[in-house]
Amino acid sequence: MKGMLAILAGVIVIDQVTKATARVLLASQSWYAGPVGLVLATNSGVAFGLFGGSWWVIPLNVVLGAVVASAFVSALRHKESCLARGLLLVLGGFVGNLVDRICFGKVTDFLWIRGWSVFNIADCSVVAGSIIVGLALLFPGPTKSHG
Repeated sequence: MKGMLAILAGVIVIDQVTKATARVLLASQSWYAGPVGLVLATNSGVAFGLFGGSWWVIPLNVVLGAVVASAFVSALRHKESCLARGLLLVLGGFVGNLVDRICFGKVTDFLWIRGWSVFNIADCSVVAGSIIVGLALLFPGPTKSHG
């Protein structure tokens, strides 16, 4: 369990440190290297900036975070470690972006790939966690019995 909490804290801390660094270093200049770059952008909505400025964005994120946290606890109780780790990454991403929404009123994004939206570490964590959750649900491991 301590390892799981370290993963959660690590995702949140890395996300917040990289966002703070981006706000300072990219405030006056963006950096590009071919099809990738570092670009300061903000997002007041949910995924891809949808519903920006809507009052219900923060409460929706709190509810979704609570659902993911509950699913994480359930996965732990059922000894589904792969599913739990995926949910933990999703939860870390939710919390990282929620901190931005509460503290700044918007999410800081800074990673850019040509043809994609600008995103951040929390977004990467949500996507990676969602892929792991999907794979864990599609290919469940053997269940362990404690007879």
